[in-house]
Amino acid sequence: MWPTIIVSSVIALLVVAIIINTIKNKKKGKSSCSCGCGGCPMKESCHQKNTR
Repeated sequence: MWPTIIVSSVIALLVVAIIINTIKNKKKGKSSCSCGCGGCPMKESCHQKNTR
């Protein structure tokens, strides 16, 4: 029983860390796929220019 709880906890922590990292990168304007947006057909809707 304990090994299952430990492994499940580690997996849950990894998932939470990945989600937090993705949110931070999105706020910084970084691409989530890390391959750049030059050839992406959705680049206009994904990275709109700020009008402020």
